[in-house]
Amino acid sequence: MKNIIHSVFLIALIPLIAMALEPTNPQGFCDRFVGDKDVSQCKEKIQKDDVDWYAATVCNLQHDDKTFWSCWDSIKGQSFNPAALDKCAENQELSDVQRQECVVSARAGREPASTNAIYQALKVTK
Repeated sequence: MKNIIHSVFLIALIPLIAMALEPTNPQGFCDRFVGDKDVSQCKEKIQKDDVDWYAATVCNLQHDDKTFWSCWDSIKGQSFNPAALDKCAENQELSDVQRQECVVSARAGREPASTNAIYQALKVTK
């Protein structure tokens, strides 16, 4: 009986897991472009830029290519809260501008690995 309840619980949990935002490899985002020139520019830009895959997945939901690149430029080198980004992605009725604002508000401040570290003063000797 205990195993049956456990199995039912696990099966009920599957839709909740499936609703989470899945990070996507940015290489696949270039499929949104039609022209060869646009595709090659996309691949070049995606290879050189360091972006958060969760945030890039939300940027890929942008309808217009200009707002996609605007979103892309705003996420370079930033870290984000995946739970906040999930809220940006789940509402399909957001406009491109609203989604961009949501992504910007989901930024997580970068903190040192150890905030309690003791720093030593630098002494210059000649």
